[in-house]
Amino acid sequence: MNSVRLIFCAFVLILTIPLFADKKEMIWTFSGSDCGKTVYEINPDGTFTSETDLTIAGMVIKSSFTGRLVNGELVEFKIDQDQAGTKQIVVAANGKVKMKVNDKDIPEQDFKPSKVFMANFHPWTADTMVAAFNPNPTGAQKMPTYSPDTLRDLNIDALAKPSRTVDVAGEKHAVQVLHMRAGMLEFDVFSNENKEIVGWDVPSQKLTVQAVGYEKMLVDPSTLYPELSQPTLAVKTEKSVKIPMRDGVNTIAEIAIPTGDGKYPTILIRTPYGRLPSFGEADWWAKRGYALVSQDVRGRGDSEGDWVPLFHERKDGYDTIDWISKQPWSNGKVGMIGGSYLGWVQWEAAVEKPAALKCIIPQVSPPDPFFNFPYDHGIPYIFGAVWWARAVSTRTLSSDLLADVKNTDKFNLLPLPKIDEAVLGTDIPFVNDWWTRDTSAKFAGANYGQDMKNVTIPAFHVSGWWDGDGIGTKINYQRMRDLGRTNQYLIYGPWTHFFNSTSKLGDVDYGPDAIVDLNSMCLRFFDQYLKDKPVIDKLPKAQVFVTGANEWRTLDSWPDSRSKPMSMYLSSDGPANGQESVGKLTAGKPGVEEPDRYTYNPAAEKIDAKEIEMDPDKGTTVMDFEKRNDAYLYYRSEPFTQPMDIGGPISCDLYFSTTAVDTDFFVRLIDIDEKGAARLICMPGKIRAKFINSFDKPELLKPGREYKAHIDLWDTAHRFEKGHRMAILIESSEFPSYARNLNTGEPDATATRMIAASQTIFHDSKRPSALTFSILPPK
Repeated sequence: MNSVRLIFCAFVLILTIPLFADKKEMIWTFSGSDCGKTVYEINPDGTFTSETDLTIAGMVIKSSFTGRLVNGELVEFKIDQDQAGTKQIVVAANGKVKMKVNDKDIPEQDFKPSKVFMANFHPWTADTMVAAFNPNPTGAQKMPTYSPDTLRDLNIDALAKPSRTVDVAGEKHAVQVLHMRAGMLEFDVFSNENKEIVGWDVPSQKLTVQAVGYEKMLVDPSTLYPELSQPTLAVKTEKSVKIPMRDGVNTIAEIAIPTGDGKYPTILIRTPYGRLPSFGEADWWAKRGYALVSQDVRGRGDSEGDWVPLFHERKDGYDTIDWISKQPWSNGKVGMIGGSYLGWVQWEAAVEKPAALKCIIPQVSPPDPFFNFPYDHGIPYIFGAVWWARAVSTRTLSSDLLADVKNTDKFNLLPLPKIDEAVLGTDIPFVNDWWTRDTSAKFAGANYGQDMKNVTIPAFHVSGWWDGDGIGTKINYQRMRDLGRTNQYLIYGPWTHFFNSTSKLGDVDYGPDAIVDLNSMCLRFFDQYLKDKPVIDKLPKAQVFVTGANEWRTLDSWPDSRSKPMSMYLSSDGPANGQESVGKLTAGKPGVEEPDRYTYNPAAEKIDAKEIEMDPDKGTTVMDFEKRNDAYLYYRSEPFTQPMDIGGPISCDLYFSTTAVDTDFFVRLIDIDEKGAARLICMPGKIRAKFINSFDKPELLKPGREYKAHIDLWDTAHRFEKGHRMAILIESSEFPSYARNLNTGEPDATATRMIAASQTIFHDSKRPSALTFSILPPK
């Protein structure tokens, strides 16, 4: 699951020693408001000091970084910082480095003097990274970087962008711009003619840093659109406000309101991850004439009551919106925004039809619980469940959100309720409860899909092709479209669940244009539907990033009305198993053909740590066929004679039989280049077979009988270049991400017995298994 979050990085390289030391200052802003400063001094003898004091989203950060360089190498340093209560001291000298975190000593390590290193919260030091950047080669340059904060080696990518001219005290100065990537963080670094850092811009996080004198260098992009609300108002805040629910439980919220006696539309954020991080955006909205309410949901943060994930959000959402509409500062109009669980609660509230709710912006929002999380079309999403349970195991978001999950070997335990305690060291009751809710109907009270017919308000759907909850955007947008709602807007980027924050996925670089000015789009949406400003015509109904071509495409809907449906049929004249497969994807329907077969044995499934890797730098879309042991079928098209751009929705009709009473099927879509490299191009579709007719009333299969499964792959837009092939891979397990189907049909919460299943896939004129997608219209 996702939450509003902050990631800060600063960079140090070969420091340029001035003839005379002088103190310099850099000003930090978050969401358009000053949030602190860094004051630094570099002395002629190579010693330096830097002090940073920040208050960001209610978090107080103080960091001191001192050290000494000899011949351009950092030979000793000390970091002393307090980051929102986490105290850290790092001391390096005489070839050794010691760290203490909250009075806990970290084992001493060797320290090798380094010319390339990174220290948090001290952005001025990136001038030496600029000095090391070679402007002659094109493309991104890798800069291996040592982090004295974590004692780890990091991989930093730098890419040159067009230079700019900036007015400084009435004089024009050239500014070089480098686009930096550090893990999942992307930002621009600005340097002057002397290669001194004069600014940072992290647009995905509304964070900027500017040297004194360069305050006019970076502007909020939304201020460049005069038709949008401008940040002209003063702001007042109300802390720890009680918002009562109908059963007497008090939830707690932070509220920002434009000063004065006016009445304003309200933007509501409801979160289980701590209201203060979300409230960091309050000034940005309130200065533009919106009240902002950031609320801890029931049982989370400082709110009263017991938290049962999802099950109180419909009524509590309604009650919160009703309360807001009655406040003296409210004009009776409410919009909602937020990602993941914060998107989920928007739909939960919307189906209750509160009169004051006028529009929503659900970002990376899951669908009903049975179709993504904690189940995905009937298959328990065990890794996601355990990872999220760890993140919310305390009343506020865990600090190890992105840390690797330990004890991954325990994911093979049975029955499923044993796994969370074995992996995390503690039992999570709501996870155990999930595995007893093994039909969609058993999530009654948390579901909203069947009631989306009640929703007539505008929605701006935001997601990414690699978003782990992206199937929610696919389902929700399609459902609203099928209901005839023309006031729906959509943007899909080449992003993970941390949407609009990175333009790279592992070893795939989509280019810096993959990051967009999403803030201005959201402001335009709210200005139209909460303030009645006639500005929505400049927001496309659908914007999608076409991977392969690596470009944005504007469409009139999803799919675009000009898109042409196309099917590719499964075919083979021999075994379609494994890499030696002779399976084909063909444009024409097959005639008389023998089916293909493979064996799925849940007892033979092994845990591959790469499948659940949390470090985005180690990710890849390249298919790993070796681990699959030929327990899959593989169908490939002929090489395309010209580029082909496809889009979603994408689905696969699969005619099958099995020797088991239940089993799973996963379908992956793949792009194979001229050299044979096979890359996954969208998230796989999947189905637990006993649900092929109903997700509320499962039916065990009759071994040997023929069935048809309709499997929805997740959305994507992709260009297959000339000479590339399209392929699909069919298998019966994605363990350990998803629980193994034991093939016995026994309940998920208690099953331990496993049997192997022989799977048969038909592809002939009477049973034409096929992949269906749309051809995108020309740009």
